[in-house]
Formats: sequence, structure tokens, C-alpha cells
Amino acid sequence: MKTLRILLHGFVLLVANLLGLVLGMILFHALGAKMQLGIQIPIAVLVSVLLYLAWVLVLRKLPFPGLSLQNCSEHALAGLCSLVWAPVIFIPLHYFTQGYPTAAGNLVVLALFQVPVNAGAVLAAWMTARPNHRPEGS
Repeated sequence: MKTLRILLHGFVLLVANLLGLVLGMILFHALGAKMQLGIQIPIAVLVSVLLYLAWVLVLRKLPFPGLSLQNCSEHALAGLCSLVWAPVIFIPLHYFTQGYPTAAGNLVVLALFQVPVNAGAVLAAWMTARPNHRPEGS
């Protein structure tokens, strides 16, 4: 069960990253802005962290306690696992949506985005979801 929950959380974190990047791109185009990264990256960071944090908190409320990460090392492993999921999901996704294989540089840039953002997301999730930490009003 431990491996399954780490893989699942890593996958969800990658999906949060990709959704954040896509939403950032959509906003960049909608605003007609000149600086893509100035719009896309802050939006992607915010969406990635908030979606992953929401996932972890909602999962705690469901009747499946075995799916919640159990300790700090599992949270860290989920963050690393999202790096492994990235090429597994992104390469076919890019091919399917664009019609040609992605450049290796895209995977490098994705990893450079994921490392600090996912470290923050995992830290926020761990700090919020620790068993001895209860949010106000709980």
C-alpha cells in the first residue's frame, strides 16, 4: 500500500503541475501579455501548490486512511515520484496534442519547474496534514 500511495500522490502532483502550466498559458494568451513566463509561472506555482494541498486535505476526510501519506519521508518520495511521472506522462501527452515528439529541453525545463515548486507543495502538504496538526476549527 505504501508504494501505491506514493505513486498516486506523485501522479496527482504532476497533474497539478501540468494543469497549472496550462492554466498559466491560457491566462497569458487571454491577457495578451508580452512576457509569457511572468504570467505563466506564478499562476502555475499557485495552482500546483493549492491543488496538491487540496488533494491531501480532501483525502484525509475520505474513508480511505491507507491512501494518505503517513510521514515526512513518504511526502518527500511523492515529490520525487512526480519527477519520474513527468516523462512517462508528458512525452505521450505532448505527442498526442502536438503531433510530434517533445524536445529533451522541455523535459529539463519541466523538471527545473517541478523541483522547487513540488518541494514547496510537499512541504505545505506535510505541514498541514501532519496527524498532530489540526487546522483551526477542526
